[in-house]
Amino acid sequence: MKKFILPILFSIAIISCKNEKNEETTVEETPELAMQVAQSSGLENWKDVESMEFTFNIERNGETLATRAWKWNPNSDQVTLDSKGEQITYNRTQQMDSLAQSADRAFINDVYWLLPQFKLAWDTGKQVTYPDSTAGKMVQVQYTGDDGYTPGDRYDMVIDENMMINKWMYYPKGKTEPAMITSFEDYKDYGGIKIATNHRSEDGTLNIYFSDINITKK
Repeated sequence: MKKFILPILFSIAIISCKNEKNEETTVEETPELAMQVAQSSGLENWKDVESMEFTFNIERNGETLATRAWKWNPNSDQVTLDSKGEQITYNRTQQMDSLAQSADRAFINDVYWLLPQFKLAWDTGKQVTYPDSTAGKMVQVQYTGDDGYTPGDRYDMVIDENMMINKWMYYPKGKTEPAMITSFEDYKDYGGIKIATNHRSEDGTLNIYFSDINITKK
């Protein structure tokens, strides 16, 4: 295997608690509003996805801090990461060495930014509630399991009139104040799957965005 140095910036990129789930979840298993949010972004079209490519980018004050290009086959769960000219391929259904595990932490993080609305339906080990909010409808996701990379994290998602995530607040385990608040904007439609391609902090200094998104259908 080619030597690979993984540029993960945990200080400014959240890490999803749960491992990726590929199967659809029924309405009975997911609270109604959360399921509506997932469906509004095209959850029913996910079953037709053969492969997905996307690049996750972090920019602060106009400086690019990280760029990670991914290729993912959701059915086989084979993942390829390309970063700074180095490449690693691994399968999430098989035992992973330390290098693959390090890459997988980044993968779970980046997919959570890419498809959090679907993870409302996919993820287990979570509690979903709908607290009152002056910002409008809110879906609060508290991870309660202990089988992910960062159990105990919480995500408060503000939902707009189109049942799309408008912004979110991220609370690391045990924190009472959000560590990060970012927008969800510049939604684009990729074969019936709607993805927010830009996430900006309130002060405008941080931009987490996606480029080179390509979805191949079966």
